[in-house]
Amino acid sequence: MKITSILFDNDGLLVDSERVTFEIWQEIFLRHGFELTMEQYCEVVGFNEESTAKHIRERFPGLDPYKDVFREWDERYEILAPAGGVPLKKGAVELLDYADRVGLKKAVASSNSLYWVRVLLSANGVFDRMDAVSHGQLVTRGKPAPDIFLKAAELLDANPSECLVLEDSSNGIRAAHAAGMIPICIPDLKQPPQEIRSLCSAVLPDLGAVIGWLEENSSH
Repeated sequence: MKITSILFDNDGLLVDSERVTFEIWQEIFLRHGFELTMEQYCEVVGFNEESTAKHIRERFPGLDPYKDVFREWDERYEILAPAGGVPLKKGAVELLDYADRVGLKKAVASSNSLYWVRVLLSANGVFDRMDAVSHGQLVTRGKPAPDIFLKAAELLDANPSECLVLEDSSNGIRAAHAAGMIPICIPDLKQPPQEIRSLCSAVLPDLGAVIGWLEENSSH
């Protein structure tokens, strides 16, 4: 198959942010009298801020997602992220090197804000290696709608059918599939259910494994 571009999700895919965020949220929720399990946290992985806030209000009545959760998370993250406290996932640099070597275009396609994408990737020295950034502020619908990925393809001037999408979340895989792209799942905090696996071209253990998959499957 012909692949000209790689679209990277950010949180939980390029950077190990979901694990860090879960630990921060656990502390916040506990102080407000709620116990947050990994399973509950994983329900909002891949959601944009509005959808996450709605989910928190429904599942944890009395907890204000903006005042009680997001604000304190921002304060903690403002310290951790610029200092490199949210590292890249395994194989990230090697895959970026490979993409450069074979001439694949690269974009981040994240539901998060441009600010946080820049902070997280700059702290790890890879923000300037991206050819484009598609983020939640550029679209009206978050994942599982395909908008963020379609915007990334537009920014790269790439054909959606020639875009490889790397995602860790179920909503991200659904969005990539809806965009008519080539989804690969690299699980982070949980394994994808069979429904999601059926939408993927592959399920791989880490970003480094994408190199071998591309060598076998892509004509570039």
